[in-house]
Amino acid sequence: MMYVIKSKLNIIMSVQINKKVITLCFTSLFAVQTHAAVFGTYEEEGSLFRSSLNAELSSSVAAKFDSKKNSKDAVLYYLEQARILQVNQQYQESLDIYKKAFELIDQQNNRSKVSVTRMGFKALSMVSNESVVPYLVPPYEQVLAHISQAKNYILLNNAEAAGVEMRVAQQIQREIELAHEKEFAKKKDKQKTDKQIDYSTLDEAFAGLDPIAGRIKNTYQNGYAFYMAANLWEATGDYNNALVDFKKAYELHGDSNVAKDVTRVDTVSSNNQKSVPVIVFIEQGTVPKKIENKLAFPMPNGLVNIAFATYEPSTYMPPKSLKIKLGDRQVQQSALVSDIGALAVKNLKEQTISTVTSQIVRATTKYVMQQQLGQQLGSLGQLAGNLMNVATERADLRAWSTLPSNTQVARFEVSPGKHNLKIIGPQSSSTTLNVEANPNQTVFVYVSDINNKISASVSAVTR
Repeated sequence: MMYVIKSKLNIIMSVQINKKVITLCFTSLFAVQTHAAVFGTYEEEGSLFRSSLNAELSSSVAAKFDSKKNSKDAVLYYLEQARILQVNQQYQESLDIYKKAFELIDQQNNRSKVSVTRMGFKALSMVSNESVVPYLVPPYEQVLAHISQAKNYILLNNAEAAGVEMRVAQQIQREIELAHEKEFAKKKDKQKTDKQIDYSTLDEAFAGLDPIAGRIKNTYQNGYAFYMAANLWEATGDYNNALVDFKKAYELHGDSNVAKDVTRVDTVSSNNQKSVPVIVFIEQGTVPKKIENKLAFPMPNGLVNIAFATYEPSTYMPPKSLKIKLGDRQVQQSALVSDIGALAVKNLKEQTISTVTSQIVRATTKYVMQQQLGQQLGSLGQLAGNLMNVATERADLRAWSTLPSNTQVARFEVSPGKHNLKIIGPQSSSTTLNVEANPNQTVFVYVSDINNKISASVSAVTR
């Protein structure tokens, strides 16, 4: 790792910067400022989007999305917009926006690893920050996007299309698992060979996040994806695949209710066909808030100041169970199937070593430029270089900020007919809806418990 850093620095040191190059550098940086958020972060926009969940979409938020549809980060804004539309029960509109996001994700996934455009952005990031590089959607966010699109299709009564989205999500999960195993082996080798960088400096920065990351087993398996898929397969009569996915969901969380699902599907011939299954899926809260952490990192030649992203532990929302009532009778309390907030935290921690290494290279590059500016232009150049370094050293806080903090589920059976279903949140917020249960159907209820407000929609899948 140090070899890579030294190689890059040798190249930088070999370049003699003259006044024209210096002028061009500053002109380019300030030209990019307006379009690439060199001096800003995504924190303010993320907060704006979070506040729009379970609320009427304001004109300012709509204008923000419209202004970003052709930007380098368009895919992120599409994901935020699709999620907000879905929570606000605009399912067809959400579906259409997700399709646009998937087009851009497909372009990212199919693009050659060596992209001239991306190399240009990466080069510019060496004298600014990672925010100038187009947003690449992390694989775990891609999984959640396809799960969310499957939900749109179910609520629009298209179970077949929902199944396609579920299979895409599961294929991505398999790819993540294989990539994770390879990357983990590489990181272990790098840390063994690199003795000059003391990564223990990061321990304090992530101390408050360790208990959160420890709540999940890994970042490449999402219990929500398995559990929703299993119920969809069962609803359409595909019991073999349903059993496989119920077992995977149980392996991740070991919940007794999921164990009952495994037993039920395994003995499908004895199911009571006269009753109608009702599955309540709950998406609660929002993922933790990304924040900037600045650190003086010890290097062989002194301290290097870097800025990197972490999560604010106090914004993590522990899962809180909801009560499910039929009329005046409580039938169940919801159970956790996926802690997405913990998944996001754990994923960030796993990326930290490579992120910090990149930050060290960038900070050292800026220091070299500052020294050369001082040599070329004297104290004025030294001051300008120092101001540029301070202004541009910002952490990349971009992330799909409107994702739920966790997903929960409740499953029970009712007799055919009309039922009054009430969902009660942990802070006494609630919603009531009428459910019509018909023979040979499975009723899917989707609940959003966000910003102290509960909303719900219902759909049915016929066997």
